[in-house]
Amino acid sequence: MNWRFISLLAIIICFTGCSYDKEELLYPGMVDCSSVNASFTINVQPIIQASCAIAGCHDAASTNKGGPFTNYNLVKNKASIIKSQVTSGAMPQGSSLSANQIKLISCWVDSGALNN
Repeated sequence: MNWRFISLLAIIICFTGCSYDKEELLYPGMVDCSSVNASFTINVQPIIQASCAIAGCHDAASTNKGGPFTNYNLVKNKASIIKSQVTSGAMPQGSSLSANQIKLISCWVDSGALNN
């Protein structure tokens, strides 16, 4: 009886101790930027203008919590918050960004949110 219990316990330990974890599931928001050269002017600004700096959201008249995202300085000041919101899917409200757009914003922020 003891050997059956020990055998069963050993099998359970073996199967529960092994797992296959995907990095992107364990660490959401972690993006491989090694092949991405994200530019504010070329990549990020068009995404912000089309999806964020629109009427009722983050346009020049915005009085909401995030404020306006109408120029580089305003976007840079909120860069880490913007990254967090788009990677979580919380923003933009009422729509969504593609995986590539999210990657561009994330990589731009991770590379220092340069005015390039």
